[in-house]
Amino acid sequence: RCSGTPIETYGLRDLVKEGARENLAHLASYATVITSCASCTLSLKDYATLFHGEPEEAAAIDLSKRVKHISEFLVERGMSSAIMPSARVSADGKLEKVTYHSSCHLRAAGVSKAPRDLLASVADLEFVEMQDADRCAGGAGTYIVKNYETSQKIFQRKKRAIQESGAQVVATSCPACMIQLKNGLRGIAEVKHIAQVMREHPLRK
Repeated sequence: RCSGTPIETYGLRDLVKEGARENLAHLASYATVITSCASCTLSLKDYATLFHGEPEEAAAIDLSKRVKHISEFLVERGMSSAIMPSARVSADGKLEKVTYHSSCHLRAAGVSKAPRDLLASVADLEFVEMQDADRCAGGAGTYIVKNYETSQKIFQRKKRAIQESGAQVVATSCPACMIQLKNGLRGIAEVKHIAQVMREHPLRK
């Protein structure tokens, strides 16, 4: 079932717990639970807070230790890309640059270094850190729909930082952030999930 983040946003905590109990039961037999969504990572790791002082707390704590964002999993396993394309070169003859947007929820889940380590290990892209990489892009789930104008104002700072970085590719770990970034960076930069970047590019030897 859904990890519960969208439901929690609307204050429906009883419904969140109902789904969380099912997830605790269904995921109990797995040694590692891999996620590709920043919000799901945070939600699953935070079930211990959700069930603090309740019978499910022990199981929730156990699950939190087994949940891995895909970037964490790849770094721990030292995995390389399966595809070996030729180097992507920009118009000036240099390697294309990739920068990283650090999503709010993945940082809250304690995952910040792994995605950067992965991008720095890509052989045919130059990883550059943008200014304000850790600032919200303004998407924030349904915030982009309910507060569109404010959302776009928040995004402008992120857009400037990306442009100033000179990156042709923006990687992130959050599907929700990707919606905001893709909408705002059309014609400026490609937006890709970090798993997609790692799938398409070889690692340094």
